[in-house]
Amino acid sequence: EEDFLTIARDDIDRLASKAADLLRSIADPSLGNLAECFLQDRELWSRFTLAPAGVKLHHAYPGGLLEHTVQLMEISDRISTCYPEADRDQLVLGAFLHDLGKTEELRWENELSYSDEGQLLGHLVLGLELLEHKIHESEELSGEEFPKEMRMRLRHMLVAHHGEQEYGSPRVPMTLEALILFSLDTMDAKAAAFIQQMRDDSNPGAWTAYNPNLGRRLFKADVFMNHEE
Repeated sequence: EEDFLTIARDDIDRLASKAADLLRSIADPSLGNLAECFLQDRELWSRFTLAPAGVKLHHAYPGGLLEHTVQLMEISDRISTCYPEADRDQLVLGAFLHDLGKTEELRWENELSYSDEGQLLGHLVLGLELLEHKIHESEELSGEEFPKEMRMRLRHMLVAHHGEQEYGSPRVPMTLEALILFSLDTMDAKAAAFIQQMRDDSNPGAWTAYNPNLGRRLFKADVFMNHEE
């Protein structure tokens, strides 16, 4: 089975550890308490580390959701120094949360597919339900009400992370953190699709075969050309 994995199990363990470290680096008490509730849910965490991020496009393989999420969390951590007006802790937690509903939306045991809930509701709705459940847990754990504006901002980041209503977002980004998350999510998804196309392409020469999902051929980077040689 190991021969057919896109991400090796050692790499999954490393990425999972990085995700946990980033969540534990959250300094805000309310957000940190919420993050800990996700970390303590071992069943959810197991699904998070094994789930794909899609069935056809970017990161469409077991472990792809973890890889995509950690990439966004790391970039969010770094980019917050460039935009000090943005809340770093909200960005890191929002990056962790944005696709977490895919742990319920997708199935990957035998082949990549959608669950019944995934088909009927989609990962945005399922992600909101997960967030609401964990906020309730965090309130019971702390004995304090979760800040209302923080809750609203996190929920907005989830529903706006597709950026445009035509792409499935009920709302367009209307906070700085939501805008940054949408932009980083789009960038990482497209970059991963480009890299996978160049890595998997068997077309001879400098250009890949035409990819209908991307709507173009790609000029291969030197690293992929050298790998072919």
